[in-house]
Amino acid sequence: MNEKIETKISKKFKIVISLCAVAIMIFSFFVGYFTHYLMQGEKINSIIWLIKQIEGNYYFDEGDGKIKTFTTEDYADAIVKNLLDKYSDYYTKDEYIDVISTSKGNSYGIGVSFLKTATDNTIFKVSGNSPAERAGLRDGDKIIAGEVGGVKTQLNNKEEIFEFLGGILEDVSFSLDCLRKGETFSVTLKREAFIESFVFYSDSEKSLRFQAEGNMPLQKVEGSENIPSLSSSTAYIALSSFDGGAVEQIGWAMEYASLRGKSKIILDLRSNGGGYMSVLSGVASYFTYSEQARYPVIAVAVNKSGAVQNFTSSGDNFNRNIEKICVLANENTASASECLIGAMLHYGKAFNENYLVIEKNDQGIAKTYGKGIMQTTYPNVLTGQAVKMTTAFIYQPNGRVSIHGVGFIPLNENAVEKGEGIARAIEILQ
Repeated sequence: MNEKIETKISKKFKIVISLCAVAIMIFSFFVGYFTHYLMQGEKINSIIWLIKQIEGNYYFDEGDGKIKTFTTEDYADAIVKNLLDKYSDYYTKDEYIDVISTSKGNSYGIGVSFLKTATDNTIFKVSGNSPAERAGLRDGDKIIAGEVGGVKTQLNNKEEIFEFLGGILEDVSFSLDCLRKGETFSVTLKREAFIESFVFYSDSEKSLRFQAEGNMPLQKVEGSENIPSLSSSTAYIALSSFDGGAVEQIGWAMEYASLRGKSKIILDLRSNGGGYMSVLSGVASYFTYSEQARYPVIAVAVNKSGAVQNFTSSGDNFNRNIEKICVLANENTASASECLIGAMLHYGKAFNENYLVIEKNDQGIAKTYGKGIMQTTYPNVLTGQAVKMTTAFIYQPNGRVSIHGVGFIPLNENAVEKGEGIARAIEILQ
């Protein structure tokens, strides 16, 4: 009898314990849910709610019988494009892999780019060491037709050019009819992988490019694309972007100039839209010098919270034999290029405002772009996606002056017409 009673009590006790455990689990779940809800904040919870409503209820038939749906990438891209500035961007996993690869100089295609605002067929920039450069295309050329497999297509704008090129398989030869200064010529090339170079050197007798086939390391290639009007003491160096191997290539060019006894430099930053601050630090080591610091400050960044970050030169590579440096710029000279100009003006070694030449834009105004803000890219380590956004305001080395929205403006005599920058630089350095 007693054993039966004890058994019943034991069973009831176990049931009560089990129910309590379930209750605790349910309570913990709701507490955790509401804690998580509160910790996320009203903004995030509202966005999650909105996405759920769209996913569950939005109905739109685009006319093909399919209900419109959105991917995670669609939502992320919409937020970035509609809320953030034009310098910010969202990358899918594959897009971010391409961004990283491109930042190292790895490219694919023929190597031509067009201005975002352009509607015609004029090439804005031909990438160094690209199939287009090796075929003889240059900045400012117009692509007017393309032929592949015996079929010729007229190309009237950049959209038609992209469509034509996008339909050509890798390693398939094709030709482009182009226009330069009123004369028509044709080139034959292929879409292929290549390592982009960012520097070109020339003096009165020799030229130097950095080239290689496919993904092979770039090599120094001497040529005869010289600028005869340069004096025997002057070297011309064009830097197209602060990316990839630009630091090493600038080093090669400066060393070549030194070996050839050049004491004056024309640094061409026309249409150089900037790039990475780490590359800027390396390039600046060849063009800035301070007796007070081995690693002088090149730019100062101030973020949303007011925290200050100093970007410095990566070393002291300035050639003490250089007497004068003349810088060429235009309306598309921006960001890291403007940081470099600001640093060179600040330290004043072989360079001052008398040596800054800026070509006028189509409205007759001579000024650089005026981009004094910095972007930072944040990758999602779990998904591989990334977001690039504006994170800081950039100031010149004194930490007080910013050219954002203003740009650099030259002395009146150094505001020249488009295409006349080199001639004015030569005149200044004589």
